[in-house]
Amino acid sequence: MKQNNINIYLTLDYELFLLKPGNNIDFSLINPTFDLVRILNKYQYKAIFFVDAGYLFALNKYKEKYAKLENDYTKILTQLKYLESQGHEIGLHVHPHWEDCYYNGLEWKVNLKRFKLFDFNKEEAHSIFFKYYNFLQFHFQNKIISYRAGGWCLEPFSMVKDAMKEAGIFIDSTVVPGAFYKSKTHSYDYRKFPQKDYWRFSEDPSMINEDGFFIEIPCSPHKLSQFYYWEKLINKIFHKFQHRPNGEAIKPSFFGMIKKLMFKTADAISIDANKSNYLLDSFKLKEKLGHQYFCIIGHPKCFTSETYKNIDDFIVYTINRGHLFNTFSKSIFK
Repeated sequence: MKQNNINIYLTLDYELFLLKPGNNIDFSLINPTFDLVRILNKYQYKAIFFVDAGYLFALNKYKEKYAKLENDYTKILTQLKYLESQGHEIGLHVHPHWEDCYYNGLEWKVNLKRFKLFDFNKEEAHSIFFKYYNFLQFHFQNKIISYRAGGWCLEPFSMVKDAMKEAGIFIDSTVVPGAFYKSKTHSYDYRKFPQKDYWRFSEDPSMINEDGFFIEIPCSPHKLSQFYYWEKLINKIFHKFQHRPNGEAIKPSFFGMIKKLMFKTADAISIDANKSNYLLDSFKLKEKLGHQYFCIIGHPKCFTSETYKNIDDFIVYTINRGHLFNTFSKSIFK
């Protein structure tokens, strides 16, 4: 039987930790991004960077008052413009909680009470989306065509549908088919979404419409074993940290953590830290099942030595099998 060639999308959420952003962006953002790009450059492969435009907007707001933030802003924009010049793609990532955050001269004071666009009214959500989009697009030559909601919180899609159309953004890459999570900050339920590599839709991303304006390219899902989370818990108890990120992530809810410790859960295939150990086996299963597209997610703030080794091994395997790394703008999604 002839093997299908799979289009692989490596998508990175270019952002800081949310609950307590680190002060050293070289450690948490700039250096790990360059470390990954050096591997991609060996094979002339490109990635898609979903840029947290709210963070950039906040840096711009305070940079004239604080020299450190001006330096951070310059470093980030310099890196992003370099990435675009090398053929990597820029997408829009929206974390609207930045509307309620401020810098006090020493650190960011983060307020997560309005973490999702749904936490604002529709007019406010439209305004925030467009403000961040316009600010991000201003700095880049290539048209931004893709969007990823912060924290995978896409629904209700009606909050962003009109703004996306107006901006000419027709690709969403937020959905993780089969995933479900609810907490004080997060809310998403993709259990009834299509189990497909991509689909078109119009009003509702869970409903396929072959003539729809929008395209969903979901993060490829897999079932993550409960033993993964037990290992994390044990390592935390005994302080066996392989990686200390420069910042603090949002903690999962109590019941959300219990669920992960008891059952396999649907999760996005990722190159973050030891999650990257599942990358190749997950891909081989998709390959065996005849999938056409494979969308990986990653966060530079979560990269470790495992990330770089596993992505290099993965690329070598895919090259030998004739698969192709691609970007949304260079693929058939026009």
